[in-house]
Amino acid sequence: TIEIGRATIDTMIYTIVTVIGILIISSLAAYEFAFFRFPLKKLLFGLVMVSMMLPQVLYIIPLYRLIFGMGLADTVLGVSLPLMVAPLAVFIMMQFIEDLPVSFIESAKIDGAGHFRIYGQIVFPLMRNGILTTTVLMFMRIWGQYLWPSLVTSAKIKPISVTIANILSPNYWVDSRVKIAAMLLAMLPPLLIYVVFQRYVIEGVTASGVKG
Repeated sequence: TIEIGRATIDTMIYTIVTVIGILIISSLAAYEFAFFRFPLKKLLFGLVMVSMMLPQVLYIIPLYRLIFGMGLADTVLGVSLPLMVAPLAVFIMMQFIEDLPVSFIESAKIDGAGHFRIYGQIVFPLMRNGILTTTVLMFMRIWGQYLWPSLVTSAKIKPISVTIANILSPNYWVDSRVKIAAMLLAMLPPLLIYVVFQRYVIEGVTASGVKG
């Protein structure tokens, strides 16, 4: 049976969970890299940037073994956790966070604000455009993921990308009208998100390109 509705809901759930994780991790990483000095800072940031160029197939087997070893196979967390590490998101956040005046951070420290309080009440709200840009780009990226979700899911989680691939497989006959309807339904969520927030995406990509 073709469970497009279930696949759409499952994909929406793990995509939202993943994007939330990406926003927290990448904004914290950008915050640390932008405003604090620590040993091997330049080396670590260089490694983060270099990792953007590594194809997923290079590290997918260790990830696969790790997730199965943790007992997270075929769960939302199992799909989401490895995808939460997104170097591109860190890079995008850096372009926006570097525009924030250091004086804000210093004033907050003088007033007695702690490390995470500064991040939560000052830095994160001021990164609005970067957060929106990252949200849209990462949503589209996670929604269309095929390789990792197809490996780590089976019965409980049904990724939309895997479902569409099965529908289009020559091994099964599916009415062409069903194929078209399924593909349109799969396209709708990322398309709607992009249309609504496209202005922020264009501004964010332009800013990243100019500063990078």
